[in-house]
Amino acid sequence: MLPLVLVAVVFMSAGCYPKVAPPPVALSANSVASASTRWPGVTSGSLSKGHDLFLANCDVCHGYPDLTAIPDERWPNILAKMAKKSHLGAEERDAVLHFVLASRSDQGAR
Repeated sequence: MLPLVLVAVVFMSAGCYPKVAPPPVALSANSVASASTRWPGVTSGSLSKGHDLFLANCDVCHGYPDLTAIPDERWPNILAKMAKKSHLGAEERDAVLHFVLASRSDQGAR
């Protein structure tokens, strides 16, 4: 009976977490240009840094999230919490946030 309960708990809790996805790729030139317009001061270098930080930190505790499965407006709060856990400073957190949001745009999410 206990194994059946454990299996049920695992399946029920699986729906509580975002879908896992492969690691995100570097941004297209169009997404970099769009991000630079959307957030003054954002450069291809800062977006690349955000990409690298995302890859280096996000799958340490969990799989890479499907960036398109989480709406834009939820990402700032999610990254604020995750940045604390990963010991990222404000500049690093913002680089990851800009990369994630630009990546979502690259993938056609909204």
